[in-house]
Amino acid sequence: MQILREIDGLAVAPVSPNTDEQNRILISELPFKVYKFRSGLEHNGWLVPYSWFVKKALIKKNGKVIYNGKSHPLGVVGYSKTFNGFVALEELKKHLFYNKNAPNNIVYHCDFYYKPFKRTWGFSVPYNFYKKMKKGKYEIILETEDSIGQMKVLVYTHKGASSDTIIVNAHNCHAAQLNDGPSGYVVGIEFMKRIRKLKTRYSYKLIIAPEHLGTVFYLASLSSKDIKSFKYCVFLEMLGNNNPVIALQESFSGDSEIDMAAHHYLKNSKHDYWSDKYRKIVGNDENVWESPGIEVPTITLSRCEKTTLYPEYHLDSDNISIISEERLEESVDILQGFFNILEKNYHMTRKFTGLVALSNPKYDLYFRVDDPSINSTVSKNGLRWNYLMSRLPRYFDGKRSILEIAEEFNLKFEDVYNYIKKFKEKGLIDFV
Repeated sequence: MQILREIDGLAVAPVSPNTDEQNRILISELPFKVYKFRSGLEHNGWLVPYSWFVKKALIKKNGKVIYNGKSHPLGVVGYSKTFNGFVALEELKKHLFYNKNAPNNIVYHCDFYYKPFKRTWGFSVPYNFYKKMKKGKYEIILETEDSIGQMKVLVYTHKGASSDTIIVNAHNCHAAQLNDGPSGYVVGIEFMKRIRKLKTRYSYKLIIAPEHLGTVFYLASLSSKDIKSFKYCVFLEMLGNNNPVIALQESFSGDSEIDMAAHHYLKNSKHDYWSDKYRKIVGNDENVWESPGIEVPTITLSRCEKTTLYPEYHLDSDNISIISEERLEESVDILQGFFNILEKNYHMTRKFTGLVALSNPKYDLYFRVDDPSINSTVSKNGLRWNYLMSRLPRYFDGKRSILEIAEEFNLKFEDVYNYIKKFKEKGLIDFV
Protein backbone atom coordinates (compact mmCIF):
# COMPACT_ATOMS: atom_id res chain seq x y z
CA MET A 1 0.00 0.00 0.00
CA GLN A 2 2.89 2.35 0.73
CA ILE A 3 4.25 1.84 -2.79
CA LEU A 4 0.84 2.62 -4.27
CA ARG A 5 0.51 5.77 -2.17
CA GLU A 6 3.90 6.97 -3.41
CA ILE A 7 3.18 6.46 -7.10
CA ASP A 8 -0.50 7.52 -7.02
CA GLY A 9 -1.08 10.21 -9.64
CA LEU A 10 2.26 9.91 -11.46
CA ALA A 11 1.99 10.77 -15.15
CA VAL A 12 3.91 7.71 -16.30
CA ALA A 13 4.31 6.55 -19.90
CA PRO A 14 6.53 3.93 -21.56
CA VAL A 15 9.36 6.48 -21.37
CA SER A 16 9.06 9.60 -19.22
CA PRO A 17 10.66 11.39 -16.25
CA ASN A 18 7.74 10.25 -14.05
CA THR A 19 8.31 6.64 -15.10
CA ASP A 20 11.92 7.01 -14.00
CA GLU A 21 10.66 8.28 -10.64
CA GLN A 22 8.32 5.29 -10.35
CA ASN A 23 11.19 2.93 -11.17
CA ARG A 24 13.35 4.57 -8.51
CA ILE A 25 10.67 3.79 -5.91
CA LEU A 26 10.43 0.16 -7.05
CA ILE A 27 14.20 -0.35 -7.10
CA SER A 28 14.27 0.73 -3.46
CA GLU A 29 12.05 -2.30 -2.70
CA LEU A 30 14.06 -4.99 -4.51
CA PRO A 31 17.49 -5.01 -6.20
CA PHE A 32 16.17 -5.10 -9.76
CA LYS A 33 18.47 -5.43 -12.73
CA VAL A 34 17.56 -2.64 -15.17
CA TYR A 35 17.53 -3.36 -18.90
CA LYS A 36 17.62 -0.19 -21.04
CA PHE A 37 16.37 0.31 -24.60
CA ARG A 38 17.06 3.56 -26.46
CA SER A 39 14.27 5.59 -28.05
CA GLY A 40 13.85 4.77 -31.74
CA LEU A 41 14.97 1.14 -31.44
CA GLU A 42 12.81 -1.11 -33.64
CA HIS A 43 11.89 -4.79 -33.44
CA ASN A 44 9.23 -6.49 -35.58
CA GLY A 45 7.69 -3.06 -36.26
CA TRP A 46 7.55 -2.10 -32.58
CA LEU A 47 9.30 1.15 -31.70
CA VAL A 48 10.72 2.33 -28.39
CA PRO A 49 9.02 5.72 -27.83
CA TYR A 50 10.70 9.00 -27.00
CA SER A 51 10.76 10.36 -23.50
CA TRP A 52 7.65 12.52 -23.32
CA PHE A 53 6.06 14.99 -20.94
CA VAL A 54 3.60 17.88 -21.03
CA LYS A 55 4.76 21.44 -20.41
CA LYS A 56 1.51 23.34 -21.08
CA ALA A 57 -1.97 22.20 -22.14
CA LEU A 58 -4.75 24.80 -22.39
CA ILE A 59 -8.01 25.09 -24.29
CA LYS A 60 -9.21 28.70 -24.48
CA LYS A 61 -12.36 30.37 -25.77
CA ASN A 62 -12.70 34.11 -26.07
CA GLY A 63 -9.36 34.46 -24.30
CA LYS A 64 -10.44 32.50 -21.21
CA VAL A 65 -9.06 29.12 -20.17
CA ILE A 66 -11.92 26.61 -20.23
CA TYR A 67 -9.80 23.47 -19.82
CA ASN A 68 -6.35 22.84 -18.39
CA GLY A 69 -5.01 19.49 -19.54
CA LYS A 70 -2.30 19.55 -16.88
CA SER A 71 -4.82 19.58 -14.04
CA HIS A 72 -4.81 15.77 -14.19
CA PRO A 73 -2.21 13.33 -15.61
CA LEU A 74 -4.84 11.98 -18.04
CA GLY A 75 -5.84 15.39 -19.36
CA VAL A 76 -3.52 15.16 -22.38
CA VAL A 77 -3.48 12.02 -24.49
CA GLY A 78 -0.12 10.29 -24.07
CA TYR A 79 2.52 11.18 -26.70
CA SER A 80 0.52 14.08 -28.13
CA LYS A 81 2.67 16.39 -30.22
CA THR A 82 2.92 20.15 -29.71
CA PHE A 83 0.12 22.17 -31.29
CA ASN A 84 -0.57 25.88 -31.04
CA GLY A 85 -3.33 27.61 -32.97
CA PHE A 86 -7.02 28.32 -33.40
CA VAL A 87 -9.45 25.61 -34.52
CA ALA A 88 -13.19 25.44 -35.07
CA LEU A 89 -15.27 23.28 -32.77
CA GLU A 90 -15.79 20.65 -35.48
CA GLU A 91 -12.04 20.23 -35.85
CA LEU A 92 -11.37 20.34 -32.10
CA LYS A 93 -13.85 17.54 -31.44
CA LYS A 94 -11.69 15.21 -33.54
CA HIS A 95 -9.01 15.65 -30.87
CA LEU A 96 -11.17 15.19 -27.76
CA PHE A 97 -11.62 11.81 -26.07
CA TYR A 98 -14.25 10.89 -23.48
CA ASN A 99 -16.42 8.09 -22.10
CA LYS A 100 -20.18 8.61 -22.37
CA ASN A 101 -20.76 5.98 -19.70
CA ALA A 102 -18.67 7.96 -17.21
CA PRO A 103 -19.67 11.53 -18.08
CA ASN A 104 -17.84 13.21 -15.20
CA ASN A 105 -14.57 11.30 -15.56
CA ILE A 106 -11.41 11.75 -17.60
CA VAL A 107 -10.49 8.69 -19.67
CA TYR A 108 -7.07 7.05 -20.01
CA HIS A 109 -6.09 6.93 -23.68
CA CYS A 110 -2.93 5.09 -24.80
CA ASP A 111 -3.28 4.56 -28.55
CA PHE A 112 -0.31 6.80 -29.38
CA TYR A 113 1.99 4.75 -27.10
CA TYR A 114 2.08 2.01 -29.68
CA LYS A 115 1.73 4.13 -32.83
CA PRO A 116 4.39 6.83 -32.61
CA PHE A 117 4.07 7.26 -36.36
CA LYS A 118 0.61 8.81 -35.70
CA ARG A 119 1.95 12.25 -34.87
CA THR A 120 -1.17 14.00 -33.69
CA TRP A 121 -2.52 15.44 -30.45
CA GLY A 122 -5.49 15.16 -28.15
CA PHE A 123 -7.11 15.97 -24.82
CA SER A 124 -9.09 13.67 -22.56
CA VAL A 125 -12.12 15.50 -21.21
CA PRO A 126 -15.28 14.63 -19.26
CA TYR A 127 -18.20 13.95 -21.58
CA ASN A 128 -20.29 16.53 -19.73
CA PHE A 129 -17.65 19.14 -20.63
CA TYR A 130 -17.58 17.96 -24.25
CA LYS A 131 -21.32 18.14 -24.86
CA LYS A 132 -21.59 21.69 -23.45
CA MET A 133 -19.02 23.11 -25.89
CA LYS A 134 -20.50 25.70 -28.25
CA LYS A 135 -19.63 26.52 -31.84
CA GLY A 136 -16.84 28.97 -32.49
CA LYS A 137 -13.07 29.24 -32.51
CA TYR A 138 -10.97 27.69 -29.78
CA GLU A 139 -7.36 28.47 -29.02
CA ILE A 140 -5.15 25.46 -28.33
CA ILE A 141 -1.90 25.93 -26.45
CA LEU A 142 -0.35 22.48 -26.20
CA GLU A 143 3.37 22.23 -25.59
CA THR A 144 4.92 18.80 -25.13
CA GLU A 145 8.54 17.71 -25.18
CA ASP A 146 9.99 14.67 -26.92
CA SER A 147 13.59 13.70 -26.33
CA ILE A 148 15.80 10.69 -26.75
CA GLY A 149 15.42 8.54 -23.65
CA GLN A 150 15.61 4.97 -22.48
CA MET A 151 12.77 2.56 -21.88
CA LYS A 152 13.58 0.59 -18.74
CA VAL A 153 12.62 -2.98 -17.90
CA LEU A 154 13.02 -4.05 -14.26
CA VAL A 155 13.98 -7.69 -13.65
CA TYR A 156 14.43 -9.33 -10.26
CA THR A 157 15.68 -12.93 -10.21
CA HIS A 158 15.34 -15.47 -7.43
CA LYS A 159 17.62 -18.43 -8.20
CA GLY A 160 16.33 -21.90 -7.44
CA ALA A 161 17.87 -25.34 -7.73
CA SER A 162 16.91 -25.48 -11.41
CA SER A 163 17.50 -22.97 -14.19
CA ASP A 164 13.91 -23.61 -15.29
CA THR A 165 12.30 -20.24 -14.59
CA ILE A 166 8.78 -19.11 -13.81
CA ILE A 167 7.99 -15.54 -14.85
CA VAL A 168 5.80 -13.13 -12.90
CA ASN A 169 4.99 -10.12 -15.09
CA ALA A 170 3.16 -6.80 -14.61
CA HIS A 171 3.12 -3.49 -16.46
CA ASN A 172 3.99 0.00 -15.19
CA CYS A 173 3.12 2.45 -17.98
CA HIS A 174 -0.52 3.49 -17.38
CA ALA A 175 -0.63 7.12 -16.29
CA ALA A 176 -2.44 7.67 -12.98
CA GLN A 177 -3.92 4.16 -12.94
CA LEU A 178 -3.35 2.16 -9.76
CA ASN A 179 -5.43 -0.97 -10.17
CA ASP A 180 -4.60 -1.40 -13.84
CA GLY A 181 -0.90 -2.16 -13.57
CA PRO A 182 0.59 -1.17 -10.20
CA SER A 183 -1.70 -3.44 -8.16
CA GLY A 184 -0.17 -6.30 -10.15
CA TYR A 185 3.43 -5.33 -9.64
CA VAL A 186 3.06 -4.71 -5.89
CA VAL A 187 1.64 -8.24 -5.56
CA GLY A 188 4.65 -9.50 -7.53
CA ILE A 189 7.08 -7.55 -5.33
CA GLU A 190 5.49 -8.86 -2.13
CA PHE A 191 5.59 -12.44 -3.46
CA MET A 192 9.30 -12.11 -4.29
CA LYS A 193 10.06 -10.68 -0.86
CA ARG A 194 8.43 -13.73 0.73
CA ILE A 195 10.42 -16.31 -1.27
CA ARG A 196 13.80 -14.61 -1.61
CA LYS A 197 15.29 -16.43 1.40
CA LEU A 198 13.68 -19.78 0.58
CA LYS A 199 15.27 -22.69 -1.25
CA THR A 200 13.05 -23.33 -4.23
CA ARG A 201 12.97 -25.95 -6.93
CA TYR A 202 12.42 -23.44 -9.74
CA SER A 203 13.99 -20.06 -10.39
CA TYR A 204 11.65 -17.06 -10.50
CA LYS A 205 11.79 -13.72 -12.30
CA LEU A 206 9.65 -10.68 -11.61
CA ILE A 207 9.51 -8.47 -14.71
CA ILE A 208 7.99 -4.99 -14.49
CA ALA A 209 7.88 -3.21 -17.82
CA PRO A 210 5.79 -1.02 -20.13
CA GLU A 211 2.92 -3.07 -21.53
CA HIS A 212 3.86 -5.03 -24.66
CA LEU A 213 6.77 -2.76 -25.52
CA GLY A 214 8.88 -3.68 -22.51
CA THR A 215 8.53 -7.44 -22.86
CA VAL A 216 8.93 -7.31 -26.67
CA PHE A 217 12.32 -5.63 -26.41
CA TYR A 218 13.41 -7.53 -23.30
CA LEU A 219 12.81 -10.88 -25.02
CA ALA A 220 14.49 -9.63 -28.20
CA SER A 221 17.62 -8.89 -26.16
CA LEU A 222 17.92 -12.45 -24.82
CA SER A 223 19.57 -15.54 -26.26
CA SER A 224 17.50 -18.53 -27.37
CA LYS A 225 19.02 -20.44 -24.43
CA ASP A 226 17.67 -17.86 -21.98
CA ILE A 227 14.21 -17.99 -23.52
CA LYS A 228 14.15 -21.79 -23.46
CA SER A 229 14.66 -21.67 -19.68
CA PHE A 230 11.31 -19.85 -19.25
CA LYS A 231 8.84 -22.53 -18.21
CA TYR A 232 5.64 -20.62 -17.37
CA CYS A 233 4.43 -17.06 -16.85
CA VAL A 234 1.74 -15.47 -14.71
CA PHE A 235 0.60 -11.98 -15.69
CA LEU A 236 -0.78 -9.91 -12.82
CA GLU A 237 -3.09 -6.92 -13.00
CA MET A 238 -6.30 -5.43 -11.58
CA LEU A 239 -5.87 -7.23 -8.25
CA GLY A 240 -6.51 -4.38 -5.80
CA ASN A 241 -10.16 -3.52 -6.43
CA ASN A 242 -12.59 -4.76 -3.80
CA ASN A 243 -13.96 -7.65 -5.84
CA PRO A 244 -13.77 -10.98 -4.00
CA VAL A 245 -14.06 -12.98 -7.23
CA ILE A 246 -10.86 -13.93 -9.05
CA ALA A 247 -10.74 -14.09 -12.85
CA LEU A 248 -8.35 -16.69 -14.29
CA GLN A 249 -7.49 -16.39 -17.96
CA GLU A 250 -5.99 -19.57 -19.37
CA SER A 251 -2.86 -19.92 -21.47
CA PHE A 252 -2.92 -20.29 -25.26
CA SER A 253 -3.30 -24.08 -25.07
CA GLY A 254 -5.30 -24.04 -21.84
CA ASP A 255 -3.91 -27.44 -20.82
CA SER A 256 -0.44 -26.63 -19.48
CA GLU A 257 0.76 -27.52 -16.00
CA ILE A 258 0.35 -23.88 -14.83
CA ASP A 259 -3.28 -23.90 -16.06
CA MET A 260 -3.96 -27.12 -14.16
CA ALA A 261 -2.21 -25.87 -11.00
CA ALA A 262 -4.15 -22.59 -11.01
CA HIS A 263 -7.52 -24.25 -11.56
CA HIS A 264 -6.79 -26.91 -8.95
CA TYR A 265 -5.72 -24.43 -6.30
CA LEU A 266 -8.65 -22.08 -6.84
CA LYS A 267 -11.36 -24.73 -6.93
CA ASN A 268 -9.99 -26.27 -3.72
CA SER A 269 -9.58 -22.94 -1.91
CA LYS A 270 -11.99 -20.56 -0.21
CA HIS A 271 -11.76 -18.13 -3.13
CA ASP A 272 -14.57 -17.68 -5.65
CA TYR A 273 -13.34 -17.62 -9.22
CA TRP A 274 -14.33 -17.86 -12.84
CA SER A 275 -12.23 -18.53 -15.90
CA ASP A 276 -12.17 -18.25 -19.64
CA LYS A 277 -9.87 -19.03 -22.51
CA TYR A 278 -6.82 -17.15 -23.74
CA ARG A 279 -7.52 -13.45 -24.52
CA LYS A 280 -11.20 -13.84 -23.63
CA ILE A 281 -10.98 -11.81 -20.39
CA VAL A 282 -8.17 -9.29 -20.82
CA GLY A 283 -5.42 -8.53 -23.31
CA ASN A 284 -1.89 -7.86 -22.09
CA ASP A 285 1.62 -9.23 -22.33
CA GLU A 286 0.46 -12.83 -22.52
CA ASN A 287 0.39 -12.12 -26.25
CA VAL A 288 4.14 -11.43 -26.12
CA TRP A 289 5.06 -14.44 -23.98
CA GLU A 290 2.92 -16.73 -26.12
CA SER A 291 4.12 -15.28 -29.45
CA PRO A 292 5.61 -17.55 -32.16
CA GLY A 293 9.02 -18.90 -31.22
CA ILE A 294 8.66 -17.74 -27.60
CA GLU A 295 5.56 -19.76 -26.62
CA VAL A 296 5.78 -19.58 -22.84
CA PRO A 297 2.45 -20.80 -21.41
CA THR A 298 1.00 -17.70 -19.71
CA ILE A 299 -2.03 -17.35 -17.48
CA THR A 300 -3.46 -14.05 -16.25
CA LEU A 301 -4.75 -13.37 -12.75
CA SER A 302 -7.10 -10.43 -12.14
CA ARG A 303 -10.35 -9.37 -10.46
CA CYS A 304 -12.76 -8.75 -13.34
CA GLU A 305 -16.47 -9.06 -13.87
CA LYS A 306 -17.77 -11.13 -16.76
CA THR A 307 -19.53 -8.15 -18.32
CA THR A 308 -17.11 -5.37 -17.43
CA LEU A 309 -13.59 -5.26 -16.02
CA TYR A 310 -14.31 -2.95 -13.07
CA PRO A 311 -16.22 0.35 -12.83
CA GLU A 312 -13.14 2.61 -12.67
CA TYR A 313 -11.27 0.92 -15.53
CA HIS A 314 -9.29 3.45 -17.61
CA LEU A 315 -10.77 6.42 -15.72
CA ASP A 316 -9.33 9.06 -13.42
CA SER A 317 -11.15 7.32 -10.55
CA ASP A 318 -8.68 4.40 -10.71
CA ASN A 319 -6.76 5.72 -7.71
CA ILE A 320 -5.85 4.82 -4.14
CA SER A 321 -9.48 5.14 -3.00
CA ILE A 322 -10.50 1.90 -4.78
CA ILE A 323 -7.58 -0.23 -3.56
CA SER A 324 -8.20 -2.88 -0.89
CA GLU A 325 -5.22 -4.08 1.09
CA GLU A 326 -7.15 -7.26 1.92
CA ARG A 327 -7.59 -8.08 -1.78
CA LEU A 328 -3.90 -7.47 -2.46
CA GLU A 329 -3.00 -9.80 0.42
CA GLU A 330 -5.36 -12.47 -0.93
CA SER A 331 -3.75 -12.15 -4.33
CA VAL A 332 -0.28 -12.80 -2.92
CA ASP A 333 -1.62 -15.88 -1.11
CA ILE A 334 -3.20 -17.15 -4.34
CA LEU A 335 0.05 -16.68 -6.27
CA GLN A 336 1.90 -18.58 -3.56
CA GLY A 337 -0.75 -21.31 -3.78
CA PHE A 338 -0.14 -21.78 -7.52
CA PHE A 339 3.61 -22.01 -7.10
CA ASN A 340 3.44 -24.26 -4.05
CA ILE A 341 1.78 -26.84 -6.28
CA LEU A 342 4.37 -26.42 -9.06
CA GLU A 343 7.22 -26.70 -6.56
CA LYS A 344 5.91 -30.08 -5.30
CA ASN A 345 4.51 -31.48 -8.54
CA TYR A 346 6.88 -34.33 -9.30
CA HIS A 347 6.67 -37.42 -11.45
CA MET A 348 7.55 -40.67 -9.70
CA THR A 349 9.57 -43.77 -10.62
CA ARG A 350 9.27 -46.98 -8.60
CA LYS A 351 12.12 -48.86 -6.94
CA PHE A 352 10.16 -52.08 -6.39
CA THR A 353 8.53 -54.85 -8.42
CA GLY A 354 5.29 -56.61 -7.55
CA LEU A 355 2.61 -55.86 -5.00
CA VAL A 356 3.65 -54.05 -1.82
CA ALA A 357 1.82 -54.83 1.45
CA LEU A 358 0.93 -51.24 2.30
CA SER A 359 -0.45 -52.27 5.70
CA ASN A 360 2.82 -53.85 6.82
CA PRO A 361 4.22 -51.77 9.72
CA LYS A 362 7.45 -51.61 7.76
CA TYR A 363 5.63 -49.30 5.32
CA ASP A 364 2.47 -48.19 7.17
CA LEU A 365 0.99 -46.83 3.95
CA TYR A 366 -2.50 -48.29 4.21
CA PHE A 367 -5.22 -46.53 6.14
CA ARG A 368 -8.84 -47.22 6.93
CA VAL A 369 -10.84 -44.33 5.57
CA ASP A 370 -13.36 -44.57 8.41
CA ASP A 371 -10.64 -44.05 11.04
CA PRO A 372 -11.66 -40.84 12.91
CA SER A 373 -8.01 -39.94 13.44
CA ILE A 374 -7.52 -39.48 9.71
CA ASN A 375 -7.50 -36.02 8.17
CA SER A 376 -11.14 -34.98 7.66
CA THR A 377 -10.58 -34.15 3.98
CA VAL A 378 -9.35 -37.70 3.52
CA SER A 379 -12.17 -39.39 5.44
CA LYS A 380 -14.82 -37.37 3.55
CA ASN A 381 -13.50 -38.78 0.27
CA GLY A 382 -13.03 -42.33 1.51
CA LEU A 383 -14.08 -44.21 -1.62
CA ARG A 384 -11.82 -42.11 -3.84
CA TRP A 385 -8.87 -42.68 -1.51
CA ASN A 386 -9.54 -46.40 -1.45
CA TYR A 387 -9.57 -46.46 -5.24
CA LEU A 388 -6.41 -44.35 -5.33
CA MET A 389 -4.49 -46.78 -3.08
CA SER A 390 -5.30 -49.68 -5.41
CA ARG A 391 -4.21 -47.88 -8.58
CA LEU A 392 -1.38 -45.68 -7.36
CA PRO A 393 1.51 -48.20 -7.59
CA ARG A 394 1.04 -48.44 -11.37
CA TYR A 395 1.34 -44.65 -11.59
CA PHE A 396 4.93 -44.75 -10.38
CA ASP A 397 6.06 -45.13 -13.99
CA GLY A 398 7.25 -41.56 -14.59
CA LYS A 399 4.30 -40.75 -16.82
CA ARG A 400 1.90 -39.00 -14.41
CA SER A 401 2.54 -36.08 -12.09
CA ILE A 402 1.14 -35.77 -8.58
CA LEU A 403 -1.15 -32.98 -9.79
CA GLU A 404 -2.51 -35.15 -12.60
CA ILE A 405 -3.23 -37.90 -10.07
CA ALA A 406 -4.97 -35.47 -7.71
CA GLU A 407 -7.10 -34.20 -10.59
CA GLU A 408 -7.95 -37.71 -11.81
CA PHE A 409 -9.23 -38.75 -8.39
CA ASN A 410 -10.73 -35.36 -7.55
CA LEU A 411 -8.63 -35.05 -4.41
CA LYS A 412 -6.75 -32.10 -2.96
CA PHE A 413 -3.17 -31.81 -4.24
CA GLU A 414 -1.64 -31.23 -0.82
CA ASP A 415 -3.24 -34.40 0.60
CA VAL A 416 -2.13 -36.53 -2.36
CA TYR A 417 1.37 -35.05 -2.25
CA ASN A 418 1.73 -35.77 1.47
CA TYR A 419 0.62 -39.37 0.92
CA ILE A 420 2.90 -40.03 -2.06
CA LYS A 421 5.82 -38.41 -0.21
CA LYS A 422 5.58 -41.22 2.35
CA PHE A 423 6.36 -43.73 -0.43
CA LYS A 424 9.53 -41.78 -1.12
CA GLU A 425 10.43 -41.66 2.57
CA LYS A 426 10.05 -45.47 2.71
CA GLY A 427 12.48 -45.86 -0.21
CA LEU A 428 9.84 -47.19 -2.59
CA ILE A 429 9.96 -44.40 -5.20
CA ASP A 430 12.05 -41.50 -6.46
CA PHE A 431 10.80 -38.06 -7.40
CA VAL A 432 11.93 -37.01 -10.89
